[in-house]
Amino acid sequence: MTDSEAPDPQSCPAPQLRPLDEPHLQRRLVEQGPFARLERVDSIASTNARLVQELSGAAGAGWPHLCVLTAEEQTGGSGRLGRSWASPRHSSLSTSVVLRPALPAQGLAWISLLAGTALTEVLREEYGLEAQLKWPNDVHIRGRKISGILAALAGGGPDAGGALILGCGINVLLTEDQLPTPTSTSVLLELQRAQQDGQTQRAQHSDLRTALLAAFLERFAATLTEAESQGSVAPLCPRITAVMDTIGQEVRVELPGGSAERGTAVGLQPDGALLVEVTHRRREADGPWEEQAAEQRSFSAGDVVHLRRR
Repeated sequence: MTDSEAPDPQSCPAPQLRPLDEPHLQRRLVEQGPFARLERVDSIASTNARLVQELSGAAGAGWPHLCVLTAEEQTGGSGRLGRSWASPRHSSLSTSVVLRPALPAQGLAWISLLAGTALTEVLREEYGLEAQLKWPNDVHIRGRKISGILAALAGGGPDAGGALILGCGINVLLTEDQLPTPTSTSVLLELQRAQQDGQTQRAQHSDLRTALLAAFLERFAATLTEAESQGSVAPLCPRITAVMDTIGQEVRVELPGGSAERGTAVGLQPDGALLVEVTHRRREADGPWEEQAAEQRSFSAGDVVHLRRR
């Protein structure tokens, strides 16, 4: 979003900040839905860290498959490569889900992509927003980040009696001056922009955070159940790539060790890794650069920067 495209704060009413409607979430997700437990806390350092700690000890028995911990405020969350992340009170969604899925070990690597696909579909279908999935775990709208997803193993992971913890942060009611980075956005800002552009808003809610959290968790649980029934995530790969903007892009993959590779993202591997066609360049003395034969490389970790579509 350029400065000229940004919503005018004078024309946009301030959002009403209120706690999540916990009774509604309990009724919809637990009593009538597939979830075993939902706990809401007022403030927490990190929902992922809290669950990893509890599932590594005796308290883990109280967190079976499909349990949810959500916080009104998160003060010490973390993203990929150890980056810090916090959320203002009553403005974002900071949520973690306990998972013990009936999937082979290789399928666990797809969980973040399944969650990102579920959120992207909800933003598109229920809110009319042009959301896209960015490998491996971000959701963007027009190139601006609206959500980050991070998975962590607890208690050795599902195969060792532990679990996979899936954390998801979503910018919902953040205003321009609250955005964590210049390349971020929020559901509120995107809905306001769509309204100013004359686009139809498909849904308006008095409690946007509660409605979005419920819709996202329902869609994610249904998507995970579909993968479990197939015994593999592979049949869902076309659905994932259909909402992913990374495939076909020229990208730079920034690796955990500090190095980087550049090429064209051409697909996903069976373990969810990104397949990139890397073209090496070389030159002799002061001669011109010459491209070498392309080599396909697989990346299971790293940040991806979209450069331009080929």
